[in-house]
Amino acid sequence: MATLLTRLMFSALPLLTFSIPFSVRSQDIAEAEMLMKTGEPEKALSTLKSLAKAKPKDGKIHLLMGDCYVALDSSASAISAYKEAQKKGENDAWLSLARLALTEYRLDDADGDIELYRKGLKKSRKQLPDNSAELESMITRTRNMLDRVEKITIIDSISVDKEDFFKYYKLSRDCGHLLAPSQIQSEFSVAEPSVVYVSPDGVEMIWAMDDSSMKTNLVCSSQLYGGEWEKPISLGEQLNEGGDANYPYLMNDGVTLYFANDGENSIGGYDIFITRRNDEGKFFQPQNLGMPYNSPYNDYMLAIDEQNGVGWWATDRNKIPGKVTIYTFIPSEMRVNYEVDDPDLASYARIDSYKKTWAEGKDYTKLLNRISKRMEADVEQPAPEFVISIPGKGVYTSYKKFRSADGARLMKEYMEKLEDYNTTCATLNTYRQKYSDGNRQIAYEIKRMENEKISLIEELKNLKNKVIKAES
Repeated sequence: MATLLTRLMFSALPLLTFSIPFSVRSQDIAEAEMLMKTGEPEKALSTLKSLAKAKPKDGKIHLLMGDCYVALDSSASAISAYKEAQKKGENDAWLSLARLALTEYRLDDADGDIELYRKGLKKSRKQLPDNSAELESMITRTRNMLDRVEKITIIDSISVDKEDFFKYYKLSRDCGHLLAPSQIQSEFSVAEPSVVYVSPDGVEMIWAMDDSSMKTNLVCSSQLYGGEWEKPISLGEQLNEGGDANYPYLMNDGVTLYFANDGENSIGGYDIFITRRNDEGKFFQPQNLGMPYNSPYNDYMLAIDEQNGVGWWATDRNKIPGKVTIYTFIPSEMRVNYEVDDPDLASYARIDSYKKTWAEGKDYTKLLNRISKRMEADVEQPAPEFVISIPGKGVYTSYKKFRSADGARLMKEYMEKLEDYNTTCATLNTYRQKYSDGNRQIAYEIKRMENEKISLIEELKNLKNKVIKAES
């Protein structure tokens, strides 16, 4: 996955038109662009430098060189290349400078670059479209977020392979688990890359699925009795906000959903959003989680383990090829923001150093060790008596967790009825095997048991709803 900035640079290229005086130049330009798109900026830069010597007045070559330097994380060289491109007549170089300034949180510089870009359009004899509106909106959203940078404590960071980063989220048993797209039922379509969330009781999955327009939407499916899964249901197009929605994580309250989208309220690439669902199971309009969680790059997959008091999110803001950085942080019950006039505000937003978020004289190494040991202990816990998710209360795994006597009593009835259901299913499978072996005399008994199975499913559903209602 290319970084947002690289994608933005290339998205502007088709808008430019150039006269190509000879075929060699065209081939070299195409070769450099292809090398960039395939993740080889160093080779692309070498090609462009040779081409610049042959065509010293060609601004597009320097424009592309600037893109290469951005990909190589060489900001000063990129700025020089873009300014050289502008001097040679490439007015779009101002947009490239503005995008670079945005990623570095130099928002006043970005505003100035856009102003110079628009002045260049006015001076041009050609009627060219103004392509700065979307970038200007991103700058405005970024500025608004910089006014509300949350004060969080980040206790660790690690850079891992982007492909399977979710494996480093060490969730406790009560928080569900995360799967790769290849690990769920083959009959389901799953967007890639993505991560599939499975609820603690194992009966609900949430993941991203491509629609007919190749946009990714969040969908969910619940497990039916007998192990089958229902047809995926969309969580609502409002979660996409015109873009792609992906990387879901549902808190164990069964209500709060974190996910990522790159729609109209993102400041670039994927941003992390939060939403909650109402009593009818519908999700509200999502809210951008803001900074420091989000950046002009891709930020995704925020998960919080309330049992262990720790959270994680992933980001490619550090521009390590093929890698993402996972930050481990301590969640807060109430949001507290840094002061708007804090001189280090942009540094906190960028996370220049996660240890700057630590309280003075504080070392969180022991806390990390305690969290690690608690997670290991969670893995070694005995098997639960049952697993049931109570909305707003979390996941119950034993009768001791019930606060309501009625809830505990109904749960026992549910487990007894579930045992009847499992026995019926096992017997039914045996009878079906006998029937397939030639015993036609048990056809009536199979039909009776199939009806009994349907009746037990309805009883189980009703009992489960009664358990939830009694405990809620």
